[in-house]
Amino acid sequence: MGFYEDFISGLNRAIDERFEGKKSRLAKAAETHTSTLSRLLDKERSQWLNQIARLADSAGLTLIDRGESPSPREVCWVDAKVTAAGNGLPTPEHEDYYAVPLVDEAGAGPGIIPQGQLLSWFLVWRHQETIRHRADLIAVRIAKGSDSMAPTLAPGDIVLVDRQDKNADRPGRIMLVMDPDGAGKVKRVHAQHLPEEKDYRLTYYSDNAAAYPPEVYSLKRDFEGDWHRAIVGRVIWAWSDVSGK
Repeated sequence: MGFYEDFISGLNRAIDERFEGKKSRLAKAAETHTSTLSRLLDKERSQWLNQIARLADSAGLTLIDRGESPSPREVCWVDAKVTAAGNGLPTPEHEDYYAVPLVDEAGAGPGIIPQGQLLSWFLVWRHQETIRHRADLIAVRIAKGSDSMAPTLAPGDIVLVDRQDKNADRPGRIMLVMDPDGAGKVKRVHAQHLPEEKDYRLTYYSDNAAAYPPEVYSLKRDFEGDWHRAIVGRVIWAWSDVSGK
């Protein structure tokens, strides 16, 4: 495909993958009208873009999708290094592991992970019962000085989050959530339906409740009624440093 086809394909892919199939959301993010975007996708306003595309093709330019999400990847071992306890044992099979993107707590947003916020890749054994059949995973390192979930989680601990599991119906589940300013944090969640107000009251609370009082938000007022802006996913596993405990 040429530049024009790549551009249209990229827009359609972004609508499907990042804007839940809704052109209106992409149009809003781009501060344009949905009708304008629709005409562009239907190639009704292609003259100016065709000129740009011809220039790009002639110059050998290509599109780069800056928003490609570093979602879990297949692993390929290259001279895999094992610990001393594993000397003499068969090399682990690469298909048994996921490489999961690792980010800091504050940078764990609901969608695409900016490349600058990716700390590393974290290996996860995919056959562990809790992890089996899950694929949209992200590893989050509890921030330095963040002791709101102590003693359950301490600064430097790493939690594994399933971004497809946003179910907060059962109070007390540990979730990766966002505050209205867009900062990520790991909290327990209670979602209370308010049918008369057509709203939900979201309460984020900590295990270290004496030092960190609950945070209470309105889904409608604080998150524009969008669950995806409030809850990133459910914490399903954790790695904790117990060397000093």
